[in-house]
Amino acid sequence: MKKLFSFLVIAFMAITTANAQSVKDQLTKSQERAEKLQKLCDGYNTCGNAGIDGYGNSVKEAAIFAIANSEQLENFYKREIGESKDGVQDVTIKKPSLEEWIELSTTIAGEGTKIKEATEKAKDAAEAAKNLAQEASSIKNPMKLAKAAKTAKAASAVVEFGNAATPILLEESAAQAKAIGEIINTLKSGGNL
Repeated sequence: MKKLFSFLVIAFMAITTANAQSVKDQLTKSQERAEKLQKLCDGYNTCGNAGIDGYGNSVKEAAIFAIANSEQLENFYKREIGESKDGVQDVTIKKPSLEEWIELSTTIAGEGTKIKEATEKAKDAAEAAKNLAQEASSIKNPMKLAKAAKTAKAASAVVEFGNAATPILLEESAAQAKAIGEIINTLKSGGNL
């Protein structure tokens, strides 16, 4: 019996350690995605075309939501396990309530709406950027050509920004939704309120 108990304790500790490491790995990946999104947002500039800028701005708004939600999710998780921001165990930290988790879940759903809005604008923005490039190539006047080429290049950069950020956004949003769903289910099923 004593051997069985020891085995169960060791197995529980291994599972707990594996789960904690899995969560830490997920948080590290989330931080990496948030950093990539922040870097992309920092380099984002509008081009002056309303349709193309609308797409770029929508992607940037969704990225800002994702970055903030990732930080909040990490903060809540650390509070849930009783860690301070620097990773030190602290028993005085107030755990987030179920209501706070649900509110974060709603914010993450709002992030998904922003991503959907952005992706709906992607095709039109790409087409508009292509048209600007074609128009610039047909201009004969060197003064007008320089301005049109600059606008076309800026429009292309906005579309490239959206194309680079969107897959990261989708991955991060899906990871956030999965994590928050698991946490809420655990809290509800465990009566851990």
